[in-house]
Amino acid sequence: MSNFHERFNDFVARSGMTLDEISIKSGVSTKTIQNWTRNASPTMPRIDQGIMVAQVLGVSAEYLVTGKAPGNLSEKGLKIALAAEQLSDEGKRAALDLVEVLANYFPYGGSVLSKAN
Repeated sequence: MSNFHERFNDFVARSGMTLDEISIKSGVSTKTIQNWTRNASPTMPRIDQGIMVAQVLGVSAEYLVTGKAPGNLSEKGLKIALAAEQLSDEGKRAALDLVEVLANYFPYGGSVLSKAN
């Protein structure tokens, strides 16, 4: 995603919440949040409001505003992490087992080189 408004709208959709629900949980008015979602002349949030809404959406304010994921996590990595959060405990264990198998099968990020001992 290339800009704040696209990222914000994506996280709103993922949340399954209405803008009114996000407003109530964050303390930011619905009208203000609606202004962030408009296609024509959308506005950017104030820092305090962006942080409050980001917390409700379960994402960092830095990512919403800049598109930069926390730490060294890529945007794709962040999407995977967010999807993993939605899994049941059993699903999380299965996903971790699969990642471990893949990491052993494709050491060094997919390289066919064998592991150095």
